[in-house]
Amino acid sequence: MKAKYIGIWLAGIIIYFIIVARITLFDIIVAALVSLIATIIVKSEVVEKPSKLFSPKRWLYAIGYIIYYLFIVEPSCHLRVTSMILGLRKIKPDIVEVRYNYKTEYAVAATANSITNTPGTIVVDVDPVNKKYLVHWLEAYTHEPSLIWNTIVSKFDKWIKKIFEE
Repeated sequence: MKAKYIGIWLAGIIIYFIIVARITLFDIIVAALVSLIATIIVKSEVVEKPSKLFSPKRWLYAIGYIIYYLFIVEPSCHLRVTSMILGLRKIKPDIVEVRYNYKTEYAVAATANSITNTPGTIVVDVDPVNKKYLVHWLEAYTHEPSLIWNTIVSKFDKWIKKIFEE
């Protein structure tokens, strides 16, 4: 295996351990094999600049983003949706356009996944030509593009750019 693909393989292993939330000998073997197979399948599509894959700065931002997302973004959005369920907040569902300004497909996909995994929002379409997401939003209190961007995307944007685009 070429050195530039080791980063993909290691990232796959790390993701496996995050998902299963345990480390046993069986998990180590399965993680290594599954990640190896995935690396072989996607290697030509994933690695554009191998040097980016081994950047400690990017890995630190990725770890920081995971912590920020899991412990700040997710809980606050869960509370917001819970308050809607309890009738404390108004539910006003709508599909809104959210513009993005990314150079890489990785950043576009990472942000779309972050929006979709956040309670109360889901990306229903990505328009790469016009650089926008169509997002179903449970609390669509505005259609003002800057307010939508600030509410839905801004919490991910700085992290995603540092991980995938700098």
